[in-house]
Amino acid sequence: PSIQSSLDQDGDGIDDFTDIVQSARAQIGVVTEYDTSYYSEAYPPANKGACADIMWRALENVGYDFKTMLDKDMKNSPQFYKEDPMPDDNINFRRVENIRVFLHNYTEKLTLEVIPFDEKNLAQWQGGDIVTYAQIPGGLWHIGIISDKRRPDGVPLLIHNYGRGVREDDYLLNWPTEITGHFRFSFASH
Repeated sequence: PSIQSSLDQDGDGIDDFTDIVQSARAQIGVVTEYDTSYYSEAYPPANKGACADIMWRALENVGYDFKTMLDKDMKNSPQFYKEDPMPDDNINFRRVENIRVFLHNYTEKLTLEVIPFDEKNLAQWQGGDIVTYAQIPGGLWHIGIISDKRRPDGVPLLIHNYGRGVREDDYLLNWPTEITGHFRFSFASH
């Protein structure tokens, strides 16, 4: 069974969890180029982005200014962000490890285990949840948003960008590194 948030941050009549999924899915076909470039104005063009851009764009559409939230926290609590050797307001919010630290400190932390066909376990994986993965050797960290669509065995699909633009596909258990975080963005302000 799907759950709904008691929050509707942007007041559009759609609960935040559903809104996050819809906002992530709306990026499919729009964000068609993978781009980790640095932008002096912080934000990449609408048709470009990396995996982290899906998350802040979805949250922004739901009514949260994630960039400002993260920048504020990095200034107020730098001890939590030791993995980022060169903090920079123009890219902090596009770095998965910074996002993971913020989510770990301020959102609901959930199970990292995914058990196909196990209804009790799979009920913990809801549309709108955010999942992070360990860094690929020689590559980048990864992040995606859990879909409200599922495989026949109950495992949800993942909305993410891994080089071919935003996609919704069967990668929750198929990403080549381990899950490092599973979070539910469930608060009205920070």
